[in-house]
Amino acid sequence: MRIIAVLCSLFLLSCAPKKEPLSAEEIIEKSIQFHDAKKQWNSVNLAVHMQEPRVGNPKRFSVINLNNQESSFQLQRNRDTHISTHIVDKNGQATTLLDNGIVTDSLLIKKYRLEPKRNASYHRFYKVMLGLPMSLPENIQEIKEISKVDFNNHQSYKVEIVLKEPLFSKNWYVFFSQKDFKVLGVEMFFPDNPNKGERLVFEGEFESNGIKIPRMKHWYELNNEYSGSDIIVSELKE
Repeated sequence: MRIIAVLCSLFLLSCAPKKEPLSAEEIIEKSIQFHDAKKQWNSVNLAVHMQEPRVGNPKRFSVINLNNQESSFQLQRNRDTHISTHIVDKNGQATTLLDNGIVTDSLLIKKYRLEPKRNASYHRFYKVMLGLPMSLPENIQEIKEISKVDFNNHQSYKVEIVLKEPLFSKNWYVFFSQKDFKVLGVEMFFPDNPNKGERLVFEGEFESNGIKIPRMKHWYELNNEYSGSDIIVSELKE
């Protein structure tokens, strides 16, 4: 009788419907649910102080004001002994200041990258990077492949996407935890040049109004050579 019971159990298990693997869209949606359960990202008004050391510029600091509700943006950054301010107002008008004044000196403009036309790129960079994974759906042109890999000692889903517009590259791998769907990192690559690209490893967590944002993003070349970090130091309250 015991053997028959075991055989019956095995038969029932074999007949049970197999669980379908998650699609890339489902993984991204579950990650968004983890990071922004109340769906607040598109209306957030976020102000943060960031430390952004680079190998060639270890004392870079920025203050980011990102208002997604009215699509406005401001970046303040130290430039030697100066402070530059890069503004995109709610009408899309771009203005750049140095020490709170308009600059006409072409050498200073070139040295500190003060051309107002750059401001839209700054805006998009911080909106996408601070907003991961919430910023993905509106920027994705195509989802290609999904696989399971080990990323930075975490079992993860690796989702290959193509962006509508390049951010460093149009081709990204995005890595999500298999455990809780937290976004773990990004790899920006160039299919025609396998040695070119950037790898970002996320660490820690910063929470604002219930939105969970990776606190640290460490940048590496694809050969694992460290190139810099983006670190949220604190949130700035009015």
